[in-house]
Amino acid sequence: MNIIFDLDGTLIDSRLRLYRLFQHLAPDSKMSFEKYWELKRKKISNEKILLSELDYNKVQVTRFVTKWMKLIETPPFLSLDENFEGIHIALNHIQQQADLHVCTSRQFHQPVLDQLASLDLLHFFKQILVTEQKYTKVSLIASHITNRSILDWVVGDTGRDIQVGKLLNMRTCAVLTGFLSRESLEGYNPDLISDSVVNFSLSNCT
Repeated sequence: MNIIFDLDGTLIDSRLRLYRLFQHLAPDSKMSFEKYWELKRKKISNEKILLSELDYNKVQVTRFVTKWMKLIETPPFLSLDENFEGIHIALNHIQQQADLHVCTSRQFHQPVLDQLASLDLLHFFKQILVTEQKYTKVSLIASHITNRSILDWVVGDTGRDIQVGKLLNMRTCAVLTGFLSRESLEGYNPDLISDSVVNFSLSNCT
C-alpha cells in the first residue's frame, strides 16, 4: 500500500511562516495571526485580503505576489515551520503498514529535502516528489509510483489534493491542519476527513 502526503499544512505546520511573510510584505497590516488564518480558512486569497483589507491596487498586489514567490521557500522563512505534535509517532506507526511518499507543489527540490531532514522526517519516506512549478502532482505520482492501487491514499489539506487522489483512482483523506475548514473540504467529497495526520489510522480505513 502507498500513502502520499502533501507537505505544508499536512505534515508540517507552516502557518507562522505564511503569516510572517504576509506581514513582512505588507508592513502596514495590523492583522493578527488569528485574523489572518480566519480569512484563509474561508478560502480568501492573499490577493483578496490585500484588496479588501489594505486597499492595495492591482499593481501593488502583483508586486506582492512576485516577492512572495521569491521569499516563501528561503531559509529564514522555512525555519519558522514546525512539526505537528505527535507526527513522529504517527508516521512511525503508519510506516509499518505502508510505503510513505511526499508530493508537494513547492518550487525547489533541495530545500524540501533539507527541511524534512532538519525536522527529522526525511527517513520516513520512500520518495520525495516536488512539482517545481513544472509538473502536476498527478503526472509526478503517475510516473514515479507505478504500483498504485485503489487501496492507496492521498492525504492533504486542500481540495486540490483530494482532486489529485480522485484522478488517480486512489482513496483520499483531507486533514484540518491547513488552509481549509471542514465545511470547505466536505465540498470535495474526500473518503475521509481527519483532524490531522496524527489522527489518521489505517486500522479505521478498511
